[in-house]
Amino acid sequence: MNRPIKLKGAKVGPVLRIAITLAVTFAALMAILLFGVKPEQYDIKVGTPAPTQIKASKDIQDTVTTEANRERAAAEVEPSYKSADPSVVREVLTDLGGITDKLSRLREDYADKGVSAVTAEQLDDIEKSLGFPVTAEEIMALVEADDDTVTALFTLTIAKVRETLDSSLPQGQENTAVKSITGALSTEYPDEKELVALLSAAVSATIRPNMLIDEEITEANRQKARDEVQVIWYVKDQEIVSEGQIVTEAQYAMISALGILDEDSFDIKLTLGIALLIALVMASAGMYLYRYNSEVKPTPRTVLLLCMISVLTMLTCLALGRYVHSYLMPVSAGFLMVAILIDRRFSMFMYLLYSLLAAVLAPAGSGAFCYVLMCISGPAVVALFSLKMLRSSALIAGVIIAVVNFAVTAAVGLINSAQTMDAFNNAFVTAGAGLIGVMIALAAQPLFENLFRLATPSKLIELSNPNQPLLRRLLIEASGTYHHSIIVANLSEAACAEIGANALLARVASYYHDIGKLKRPMYFKENQMGDNPHDRTDPRVSTAILTAHPRDGAAMAQKAHMPDAVVQIIREHHGDGPVTWFYDKAIKEYGEENVDIADFRYEGPRPSTREAAVVMLADTIEAATRSLPNPDPEKIDQLIRKLIRGKLNDGQLDNCPLTFSDIDKICTTFSRVLTGVFHERIEYPDVSIPPRKPDETEAKAQA
Repeated sequence: MNRPIKLKGAKVGPVLRIAITLAVTFAALMAILLFGVKPEQYDIKVGTPAPTQIKASKDIQDTVTTEANRERAAAEVEPSYKSADPSVVREVLTDLGGITDKLSRLREDYADKGVSAVTAEQLDDIEKSLGFPVTAEEIMALVEADDDTVTALFTLTIAKVRETLDSSLPQGQENTAVKSITGALSTEYPDEKELVALLSAAVSATIRPNMLIDEEITEANRQKARDEVQVIWYVKDQEIVSEGQIVTEAQYAMISALGILDEDSFDIKLTLGIALLIALVMASAGMYLYRYNSEVKPTPRTVLLLCMISVLTMLTCLALGRYVHSYLMPVSAGFLMVAILIDRRFSMFMYLLYSLLAAVLAPAGSGAFCYVLMCISGPAVVALFSLKMLRSSALIAGVIIAVVNFAVTAAVGLINSAQTMDAFNNAFVTAGAGLIGVMIALAAQPLFENLFRLATPSKLIELSNPNQPLLRRLLIEASGTYHHSIIVANLSEAACAEIGANALLARVASYYHDIGKLKRPMYFKENQMGDNPHDRTDPRVSTAILTAHPRDGAAMAQKAHMPDAVVQIIREHHGDGPVTWFYDKAIKEYGEENVDIADFRYEGPRPSTREAAVVMLADTIEAATRSLPNPDPEKIDQLIRKLIRGKLNDGQLDNCPLTFSDIDKICTTFSRVLTGVFHERIEYPDVSIPPRKPDETEAKAQA
């Protein structure tokens, strides 16, 4: 299973295989989450009725209304002015005095000439001279008015302008000032409408504000007013427009920003957000495995299994949450599968990550919050699995998760919702999601166990059944090897339990460690019934036959789809140690100078795990102890320590993580178990038992 796969004729290494797996998983999770959160598209236009009720698919800002409110607030800010400029009064009065002088000369000139009407050409010349438009009626009124009236109007106009400017004329109030002055003139001279209109035009052409607006301060005040306007938000699932309502520009802008118009084919913000979340989740899981969990190696197979569990979990959450009930998302399925198939401690971290992804698919507000809080059931479930590690534990775990889900959802619902029944209804649904998660995990467990050949407790217990085909064959075809394996299993299990290794794995692997002997059972001493074929076989050939059984056993185990951990122990249980019996026989037959020890060693590899090392030691010691004459506890202990010391000196334990403390515990455990196996029994005397008397038998039967 660790051989590199082929891709277009080239070998793909572990790093590239992991990269490909992660890329495919990223794409799959992107598709699932985008499909789960992508809203329905609508065909609407401004000013037309909405075909259906449209709700916000996420929190969205009403930018049109907010901006209109801001501009309204800015327009209501009074402008700030600079200090009054005294030179403006002199300049305006000078300009106005110049106009009145021109009007006086025009009046005298036309009166002397006796002009009774103003031609268009004359009117054009007058407008050019004055600098503002006038009418023929206004000019004739000026000519025909008496001198006192004209002088009084000129004087009153100049006085009103001076009065207006002396009290300060802010920028932007020019028209108001002109109207005020015109009103004063009309009040004093109601019969001189044309002449008042002429002077009003003269004032409008000359008057200027002497208090200019301070643009910098005014704009700062207006910006402050804009900033103080509260942004209008529509939260997720809030109604934007009801069915049949005329769509406004503001509503259309929000719907367009949500990317749910028919012409909106791609929501870049939504896509980038989900992509970033998935990338963070995957990076967090990888960092946790690499940095904090040394027990789980991020091999291509482990990564593939984790990715398949993740995709299956989120796909199930999408299907049930979208088409059954929004709160029915069995996040616990992924958590339990990781706990059972990969690692219990790592499953707690993955529970949090799965909950974060499920929160994206969950209803807005308290729904998403609930799924993040539900992972608090993780520690209790992990503690349960650490104690029992059986399939039945998953059922109890489901009950725990269901209770926690119910409590969390009910609590959050009562806090955030006014509808008590809705809170409890959602709580019952999430409790059901916990139980459904257990059923999914249990249904998927055998599939993943066989697909990835995992040594889960349930699979190992299944393999320990004596009715397994290989064990049945071993009992029938190689009964000596079978009984040897039973003793090795007892030794291995006891030793692994003592040093904290996987005792169940060691026991099951011990059952199968010698199944390769089924290929030639009579070549192994424990199965021979007197005749020994090695007596007439070359020692090199005998060695080849014996050393082939780990390889043959591994091939048989792989063909039977056993877990890789078991196959590994079968392959490693002899390491590359020497077959000393036939090595010694070869020296005696051919001479030491003609014999190479390398030709009499097993193929290996050496044990790489504590369980494989323990099985190797138990196998060696069980076989050697059988040949021990008159075994007693002291002899057994001495033999055990001698054999293990030999394995150490030969380097057979160099690749496994056993410590000297572990080895001492193993020696003590082996000695205790084997002393029980070879315990002393009393010798039964050869006594002749007389036959029963008929009447004695009947009397006892009646009694």
